[in-house]
Amino acid sequence: MLSDQQMRALVLERQFIHKPWPGDLSALLTHLGALQLDAIQRITRAHHHQLYNRLPRYREAQLAGAEQRREIFEYWSHAAAYLPMAHYPYARVRMDRIRAGQRHWFEKNARLCRYVLDRVRAEGPLRASDFVRTKSGWWDWSAEKKALEQLFHEGELMVSHRDGFQKVFDLPERLLPAKVPTRAASELEYGCHLVRTFLGCQGIGRAEEVAYLRREDKPLVQQAAEAMLASGELVPLGRELVLAEHLARHPERAPRKVRLLSPFDPLVLQRKRLRRLFGFEYQLECYVPAARRRFGYFCLPILYGDQFVGLVDLKADREAGVLRTEALHWVKKPGVTLEAGFHRALGQFARFQGLEAGAALTA
Repeated sequence: MLSDQQMRALVLERQFIHKPWPGDLSALLTHLGALQLDAIQRITRAHHHQLYNRLPRYREAQLAGAEQRREIFEYWSHAAAYLPMAHYPYARVRMDRIRAGQRHWFEKNARLCRYVLDRVRAEGPLRASDFVRTKSGWWDWSAEKKALEQLFHEGELMVSHRDGFQKVFDLPERLLPAKVPTRAASELEYGCHLVRTFLGCQGIGRAEEVAYLRREDKPLVQQAAEAMLASGELVPLGRELVLAEHLARHPERAPRKVRLLSPFDPLVLQRKRLRRLFGFEYQLECYVPAARRRFGYFCLPILYGDQFVGLVDLKADREAGVLRTEALHWVKKPGVTLEAGFHRALGQFARFQGLEAGAALTA
């Protein structure tokens, strides 16, 4: 049995938050399983923020380079994400389900899908704006954009790259490397993949956490977990599951370093799990009406060693070239070492974005 401290140490070790990832970006994505995208740009976008905290000397061009080399691709995990190209057969499971009629966001317009697909086939990579007849906002999608998204979720189209933050679609046969298998994994292979990947990068977890935001996969994940327990690949620790290989040694206690985490970082993404393992209550308040916010529009969790010690609300003022601290909240009054570590982490994060750190609040 692992103590609470040992469980936290295992989670942090497998997340490579304090200890930098030793390989390249593509290998990191294979380890994590997915890199969530998000459109909010209050500071650097979420996918870059997650990589910044794990890859030494990371620069945003590295992600675009990995996509151009077709080492990674964009699809849907628990949300919109970059996935390692080696995981394409597992993504095909969801693609095939949607092609067979599983509902995504809206009803399929088969005739319009054929028209859109024919245009991409004939003209090459296209964006939604290449079809737009009238101006359309992000939440007021044109019929053509809906068709593009439907074909994307079915796997009939892939994202070649993004122009700004707008997807550029092309045919899979023009994007997939020849060595990548295009056959979908079996349902059980897919379920075992979800369990292995989650526990491989999270250290410990529960079946419902493996199936987070994957309602249709819950029975499959449970079946896979039972098969892996029976084979000895998994070991139960009370309600927690852990890969047997992770019990071979005890992880070292997390060093006393400060990390400012993205709200979409896999370490904090599941708020109930965060509360259970780290005793930390957290909510991203950009979706909360301004009058009801307690901590700020885009508060980042502050990790210090194996404890979450506060929240900082940051805003990139790109015109002034400054990363501003809008609000700072500590769980308890910080000591000199923590405060110094926080200011150092803030300065490094600002420089990563090409900004200067503005005057940081002290309380």
